[in-house]
Amino acid sequence: MSIVWLLISLGAGAVMGFIVGRQSRPEAPLFTEDELEVDTRLLSARQAVGERIQKRLDRIMTAAEAEGKITNDGVEDLFCISDRTASTYLSTLTKEGRLERKGVGRGTYYEPNK
Repeated sequence: MSIVWLLISLGAGAVMGFIVGRQSRPEAPLFTEDELEVDTRLLSARQAVGERIQKRLDRIMTAAEAEGKITNDGVEDLFCISDRTASTYLSTLTKEGRLERKGVGRGTYYEPNK
């Protein structure tokens, strides 16, 4: 019986110690200065990438307006990028309403909206 009470009191003491210890600790700051610096650099990098993509989209529109149309291969050659990236750019411009998709499959091309 005494072993049972010993275990119960040890368990209760551990729980109480944990609760009291948690209450007396000062709150940690949400971010350290190093984390804020990394976060700032990350935001700056994302902004730079966004600006570069916007410049590319504008160049695609300029090329499409000059030729009257543009293809996925044309975008690939314009920037030396992959097929998937070129498709993403063209899809973005189509969703924005700046380009209109014409044709199907290998014959697909995009014309600027007037």
